[in-house]
Amino acid sequence: MDKALVMLSGGLDSATCLYWARERFDVSAITFNYFGRLENERSATAKLAEAVGVKVIEIDVPFVKEAADVDGGKFAGPDKKWAAYVPARNMMFYSIAAHHAEYFGAKWIVGGHNLHDASLFKDASKEYIGKLNELFREADMDRVGVLRLAQELNVPLAFTWSCHSDGDRHCGLCYSCRQRLEAFGAIGVPDPAFER
Repeated sequence: MDKALVMLSGGLDSATCLYWARERFDVSAITFNYFGRLENERSATAKLAEAVGVKVIEIDVPFVKEAADVDGGKFAGPDKKWAAYVPARNMMFYSIAAHHAEYFGAKWIVGGHNLHDASLFKDASKEYIGKLNELFREADMDRVGVLRLAQELNVPLAFTWSCHSDGDRHCGLCYSCRQRLEAFGAIGVPDPAFER
């Protein structure tokens, strides 16, 4: 059975997603403790997870604030519907969820969004979530491709640091150093980081 990571806030949408997902996947849940999160939300999240018997990963993100909590609410303006607005909320939450999903071997990230949310918040729309899915599926450029692009852009490669050790020079032994040396070797150019 595929694994899925459900983003669980304790609200109606995410609770429904949790119960939908548990019928289809081996489920874990993730929740985000942002600035000023209501204790009732946290409690609801814990109760829902316990009812289904899933583990919840709690992520503290105190820098994430709703518009009402920024500059005394000036950012939200007089329209109360914007009080809960958080710029790039779903981009942040899905990115963090993707990080944890990979470690758990979860193939799916399940988030609860409805048409009402999408009418207010662009990052809750079907189109936005679709683009995030495309981004997560997109193949990355390999190291040789990155190196070729860096040369085209005249990136000062001698300034770059890839080594997992913190010495005066690249160690040449760790995975990143070996991958770097192989990429430079593949294009027939000496690595300036090893010429210092």
